[in-house]
Amino acid sequence: MQRPLRNGRRNGYANPNQLTLAICWLSEEDFLDAMHRRGATNLSRVRFKPNRTRLVSLSADGRTLNVQTGFRAAPGDVLDAIAVFAAAPQANAGYRAAVRRLRSWWESQACAGNGEASANGERRAVCCGTPEQRAFLAEAYDRLNRTRFEGRLPAGIPIRLSDRMRRRFGHVHYGRDDDGVRNVEEIALNLDLMIRGNEKHFLDTLLHEMAHVEAWVLHGHRDHGPVWRCIAQRVGCEPNACSTVRIRRRLRRSPHVTSVPRLSALEGSASS
Repeated sequence: MQRPLRNGRRNGYANPNQLTLAICWLSEEDFLDAMHRRGATNLSRVRFKPNRTRLVSLSADGRTLNVQTGFRAAPGDVLDAIAVFAAAPQANAGYRAAVRRLRSWWESQACAGNGEASANGERRAVCCGTPEQRAFLAEAYDRLNRTRFEGRLPAGIPIRLSDRMRRRFGHVHYGRDDDGVRNVEEIALNLDLMIRGNEKHFLDTLLHEMAHVEAWVLHGHRDHGPVWRCIAQRVGCEPNACSTVRIRRRLRRSPHVTSVPRLSALEGSASS
């Protein structure tokens, strides 16, 4: 779970002694009303999102609450926890207890086949790659961490291949642990990058995402601002937010890609 920076507003703590009622399949308006009744009066909007990794988050100004769609059917005590999340300071013991309740409920509701639980209880999509591809991704990350990032990035960040990406080549899922320390939950890469002939683009994409890891974990910066661009230039990937290159794609009736690039081919493509 990830909570973006807020504007410092701290009013409206949820009262743990107030009446809680289980409400089924709330609309966004009803959910907002439920939050107001529980003391989260700082909110002006609720948005449901069918994402897989972030359960609940606040907008930068603390006025919009983004909620995973599954919480529309959450029971009253979980709604109480969401209200505490939205209104209480992160250092508050009640806030930390609320986060634990949200994660516990979400994990208990997850059905088999919908993904796997990460260390903090959120749902994460399963890598569609073969065991050989997963081993290659881990080895490529470790090598690039040593050769391009001087070993400064966290070891063992999960890297998965996604067969659902269409326009994007990759993304990073940012996070924080229970003590507020910045971390990265995963790096996801487009499965098509594993097709033979895409080695150069695979390397550039992985370096691009690893540059995000450094910018976030070491410097607290996200997106494609000057901190990220400086890192991208240093490690040798294109310092652009979006790429206009064309890569080789799977045939429509051939969804599976089992090829594994050679690490030597990746390093060779960097200088070509």
